[in-house]
Amino acid sequence: MKKKTGFWMIIGFLIFAFLIYFSWQMFGPTEASAEILSKQAAQKLVQDRYQGTVIQIKLTDDQQYHIDLEKKDTIYQIELNAISGKVLSFIKKETKSPPLNQPEVTFKSEDEIKKIILAKVKGTITSFEKITSEDETIYKAVVKKGNNQTTLIVDAHTGEILSSTTTQNNTSSSKRLTEEEARDIAKKQVNGIVEHIWLETKGEQTYYLVEVETQDDREAIVQIHSITGNVMSVSWDDRSSDDDKKEDDD
Repeated sequence: MKKKTGFWMIIGFLIFAFLIYFSWQMFGPTEASAEILSKQAAQKLVQDRYQGTVIQIKLTDDQQYHIDLEKKDTIYQIELNAISGKVLSFIKKETKSPPLNQPEVTFKSEDEIKKIILAKVKGTITSFEKITSEDETIYKAVVKKGNNQTTLIVDAHTGEILSSTTTQNNTSSSKRLTEEEARDIAKKQVNGIVEHIWLETKGEQTYYLVEVETQDDREAIVQIHSITGNVMSVSWDDRSSDDDKKEDDD
């Protein structure tokens, strides 16, 4: 008899334990005792899920987060359970409109910028480029005079000189290219026979002019910097080929 009583006591205890476990799994801890999501956690959860930017977040008395999310110029209103993180509602609130009568951004011309630069620094502009980024548009220029080389950054909109840096350039004492070296550079640029070569100086720059005649009787003038060896320009004289065409037509 005692054995049967003990057996039923064990069975009853197991049933009671099972009911406790089942109730815990079904209902879990009450929301009152659960931990509320922080604003940072709620903001990150919404931004990661919807790939937008939270512009406003507020915790209400009924344990909900009311969130305004901006995505592609549209604002959405989200209600989020502050304990479970479940989205209770997702509503399109408004679409941002571009500002009316926004003044058009104008830029100064290259000639205007060059005048501003040369009024600031006397010399010859050897490099000039326009640089556009997301934040601004600027001009970068290099001005050379004698042994001095000045690099300037100019605002393309206002013409304001943002920076000016001067360094001493010792290339003037560098060895000048020989005619033979200039000849080789010209032939690499234009395949043909060098007819004439001469040296000219204009302002602060000295350069070689090399006349090259090609196999089809065209003539090219190759302008080469006398110090650096850089090809400054190539100009073609097609008069001879035009004369041949006229003779063929006759």
